[in-house]
Amino acid sequence: MTHTKDYDKDDIEFRLANGESLRSVAQTLGITHQALQYHRRKWGGKPLRSRGAVGTSHHSWAGGEYIDRWGYRMVRAPHRGMSNPYVAEHVLLAEEKIGRQLKKNVEVVHHVNGDKLDNRLDNLVVRTRAEHRSLHAQLEALAFEFVRDGLIAFVDGKYQRA
Repeated sequence: MTHTKDYDKDDIEFRLANGESLRSVAQTLGITHQALQYHRRKWGGKPLRSRGAVGTSHHSWAGGEYIDRWGYRMVRAPHRGMSNPYVAEHVLLAEEKIGRQLKKNVEVVHHVNGDKLDNRLDNLVVRTRAEHRSLHAQLEALAFEFVRDGLIAFVDGKYQRA
């Protein structure tokens, strides 16, 4: 088995600096990449990746937004001082519209057209939780009225336009 002491560390560092992978260099030396990394640390080789990369420098940065499991667009808002820097975009926009933060556990934002990704200001309404439940109850009542009037049909286990 070949050992790293048999190779020129300057050559190894040069190859790594020019984009060759640690695994590739280790393979040509006949050692594992873990062994090569161990020896690099021993001789003071610089880390190949910076530790603790955050934001745009993180390898999996996706632009500071994502869609959560409930279908809402989450955006990065570290200025709010929360432990999780991501906040629902519709909440931020509604708060900007009313000029204050929502009252925690009291107020919610309702999407008028039901599209959770449609965050236009005219589609967002701030309501108390009770008012929000009432709005959804009204929608359900209208839907059943449309079923009774024959505008919506239940076919093959699902609702559809008649």
